[in-house]
Amino acid sequence: MTTTGIFTIHHKEIIFDEYNEPYYLLPIGDIHRFAPLCDEERYLDYLEWVKTKKRKLILGMGDYDDLASTSERMILSNKNLHESTIETLDDFYKSQTDKFIEEWKPFKDDVIGLVEGNHYAELVGGFTSTQYMSSQLSCKYLGVSSFIRLSFRQKNRNAKSKVDIWVHHGKGASKKVGGSLNRVEDMAMAADADIYLMGHDHKKSAAFITQMKLGQGGGHLKLRQSKKLLARTGSFLQSYVDNKKSYIADACMSPSDLGSIKIELTPRQTAKKDGGLDYIDIHVSI
Repeated sequence: MTTTGIFTIHHKEIIFDEYNEPYYLLPIGDIHRFAPLCDEERYLDYLEWVKTKKRKLILGMGDYDDLASTSERMILSNKNLHESTIETLDDFYKSQTDKFIEEWKPFKDDVIGLVEGNHYAELVGGFTSTQYMSSQLSCKYLGVSSFIRLSFRQKNRNAKSKVDIWVHHGKGASKKVGGSLNRVEDMAMAADADIYLMGHDHKKSAAFITQMKLGQGGGHLKLRQSKKLLARTGSFLQSYVDNKKSYIADACMSPSDLGSIKIELTPRQTAKKDGGLDYIDIHVSI
C-alpha cells in the first residue's frame, strides 16, 4: 500500500478534572533515531521529561528513524532483488522499528497518532514502518496530513470546548525563519484551524496570527478574537559534529534547532457575565 497523499480526520475527547490545569501537546518528529548524527542523549533526556508530565498529548510528526528516504525506497524496492535480500532488509527494518517502539511504550496511551514523514521503510506485506508503529502503539495512523479535533469536557459539565489542529510532516525549506513559517501560514489560507504544524525542515519556530469574529452573547453581537498558532516543530538530528559527514555542512546551511516545541492547552472559563463559556488557552514555548 502506498502512503502517498493519504489524508485523515481524527477526533479525541479529553475529560479533565479541573480548569486552569494545562495539557501539554508535544509534537515530536524528525528524530532520525538511529542515524549517526542523531543527538541520542538529548532525545532520551527529552523522553524522560515527557514521562514526568501528567497531562500530555503526544503527536508524532514523521521521520522517526532514518531508514530510507523517498529516492532510497525507489532503489530498495527493486523487483530484481533476491527474496532473501528482501527478507533481510525487512528483518532489519522491523528490528530498528521495534527498538523505537520500546522507547515510546511507557506513554503509548498518550499518543494521539503518528504522521507519515519522508523517511520510513516499506515492509513486506505492503505497509510502512510508521503504520507498524501505529499498530504496536495502538494509536491512529494519520497519513501524510491530518485534521485533528481535540474536544475538552470538564467531568461535571456537558459543555465542550475544542481545538482543531491541521498537521503535515512538512513541505519546502528556507534558510530564513520567516520563509519557513510562510509555508505553514499557507495552510491557514486553506483551512480553518486553531493550530497548524509542520516539521521536515528541522527548524523550531512559532508565531501567532489573530483574527476577529462576531459572536452572540446576552442577545447582542460581541466582537471576539481568536488566535491561531503556526509552528515548525524541531528536530533531533545534529548538523555540525567534528569529523562527521553531514549534508547540512556540505551545503553550508544553518544548524538544526535541536529539540521540540511544547504547546500548552489550558481549559478555562470566561467570566460569569460573559455566560461562563468554556475555551482553551493556547501557549507555546520553543
